[in-house]
Amino acid sequence: MEAWFDPVLTAANSPWAYLIVFTFAYLDAIIPIVPSETSLIACGVFATATGFSPNLFLLIALGGLGAWLGDNTVYALGRWAEPFATKHLLSGERGKKARERAEGWLRDYGGVIIIVARYIPGGRTAVSLTAGTVDYPWPKFRFYAAIAGFSWAAYAALLGYWGGAAFKDDPLKAVLAGIAAAFAVTLLVEVGRRIAAWRRKRARASEASSE
Repeated sequence: MEAWFDPVLTAANSPWAYLIVFTFAYLDAIIPIVPSETSLIACGVFATATGFSPNLFLLIALGGLGAWLGDNTVYALGRWAEPFATKHLLSGERGKKARERAEGWLRDYGGVIIIVARYIPGGRTAVSLTAGTVDYPWPKFRFYAAIAGFSWAAYAALLGYWGGAAFKDDPLKAVLAGIAAAFAVTLLVEVGRRIAAWRRKRARASEASSE
């Protein structure tokens, strides 16, 4: 594992860190398998609050900007190239279910789900694309996507920063600790979302039975 992580750690502790963070954050909105969160955590391990080795605040700014631009690109694809976007980003039965789920989220939670979906693997792509296809107002989308992108970038970079502080002499352990913490947060968000959806479904069933 150490040999596999060596190139990642080398890039994270170099001037290329900024380009990697921005590019991965942008592409992850379009291609969900791109490891944007892992790259931010890895770079955060070597980050400092001052200086440029790399600089923590610059990492957050570039990661947030890349995420915001990526989300808006997917929104634009959903709005103006819906058949192409659906075929290439949400294809197959799994993609169809993801879109239906995203439509339900937007209907039930509005802009808040745009923020929450950034912390759900694959959710950010489905929600951004669906928001475009259903003509969700772009000014509102841009606003919520900005909150989502920059809060996510801060959270991922700070997880890496925390790991770097906790394991100063072992960058690999620091990265793995950050990834484990990110996984735990994602799991909590998903559990919370499922509980909220279950409660809403029960409330609707109760209303329907009382009519």
